[in-house]
Amino acid sequence: MGTAFSNPRLLRFSDHGAPYRGHWVIYAASQADGYAACHEVCEQGQSLQVVEQRQLPNALEARRFSTHLILHGWTPDEVHSEQGYSLLGA
Repeated sequence: MGTAFSNPRLLRFSDHGAPYRGHWVIYAASQADGYAACHEVCEQGQSLQVVEQRQLPNALEARRFSTHLILHGWTPDEVHSEQGYSLLGA
C-alpha cells in the first residue's frame, strides 16, 4: 500500500474488526506544522485515498489523537521510530 503523505510515517492504526475502514496514519510534518493525521482508505481497484486529514500542532495533540483512536477501537499496528513510540506515550 502506498502513502498519501510524503513525510515520514510515525504510526499506523487499524480497526481489525472492520478492515474496510482503512487506516489512520500519523506523519511527521515540517517543524512548524507538527504532525498530520490522515485517514487512508484503499478500495478495490482504486488507489489510496485520503478521506479525512487533521493537522496536529504538537506532540501533545498527536498523543491525544492517538488516545482518541485507541478509545474508539483503532489499534496501533505499525510504529516507526522512537518518535512514534513517544506519541503513544510509551
